[in-house]
Amino acid sequence: MGFKLGVLPVLGGRGAAEPGVTAAFVRHLEELGCESVWAVEHLVVPDAYRSAYPYDRSGRMGLGPEDDIPDPLQWLTFAAAHTSRLVLGTAMLILPLHHPVDLAKRLATLDVLSGGRLIAGVGVGWLREEYDAVGVPFAERGRLADEYLEALRALWTGAPASHHGRTVRFDAVHSAPRPTRPAGVPVMIGGHSPAAVRRAARFGTDFYPLGVDAEGLARLLARLRAECSALGRDPAEVAVTARAPGTRAEADALRELGVSRVVVRADPRDPERVATTVDRYRREILGE
Repeated sequence: MGFKLGVLPVLGGRGAAEPGVTAAFVRHLEELGCESVWAVEHLVVPDAYRSAYPYDRSGRMGLGPEDDIPDPLQWLTFAAAHTSRLVLGTAMLILPLHHPVDLAKRLATLDVLSGGRLIAGVGVGWLREEYDAVGVPFAERGRLADEYLEALRALWTGAPASHHGRTVRFDAVHSAPRPTRPAGVPVMIGGHSPAAVRRAARFGTDFYPLGVDAEGLARLLARLRAECSALGRDPAEVAVTARAPGTRAEADALRELGVSRVVVRADPRDPERVATTVDRYRREILGE
């Protein structure tokens, strides 16, 4: 089984939102035959934070206050205008920081304008100080994410749509344009907690378990199969994405686990290195 190859642009310093660099980068990815491009989100980055970044032993993320972090949906809309086949994904929108009625419209609009190329990757985040800046309770993020996913589904599939939750309530409303697919925009659930697995089984078309090795991934996917079975859902309906493995052996292990997409990082400001990275990765790691 061949992997779909996604690319996450490396951010650093100023220029991540520079139009010429972005347009050339996404066109280049399409020419290279990459399947997808992925955009990260942070609404704000505090000067100092006590929250621990879960994907590095240092507890600190690589991005800082001096780095440009474009709005992912606006960045992907720009990318859509310069490509025709590249899948456009968010990895990840911090879902509880966005009101679902507003977000449903934004996601559906991008999906329609791109010809149905959007995957909405969502997670709950880890940076308490970012929640504080928006005025959203950090401790409620899991509950909010579940309710917001229910509301998104209602708005995309109901005509009219109604939802009566603890936080979001609407009756007999219409949100248009509607996504290109009857079930709505595909939703990728990001995370590595039991709650993320349950969310993926219930809401996800895709699952991106971040920050785990092959052994940890195997445990999460076993749990995912169990959760899907409990819901009467075929686990094969949830496609699995993983961070790009570092060796051929790791790639083979991911294939055995049923991973269908891997995501590699590349610097948009260095087109030659982008091509070299993609080519080398395909030959040496994926064995294509």
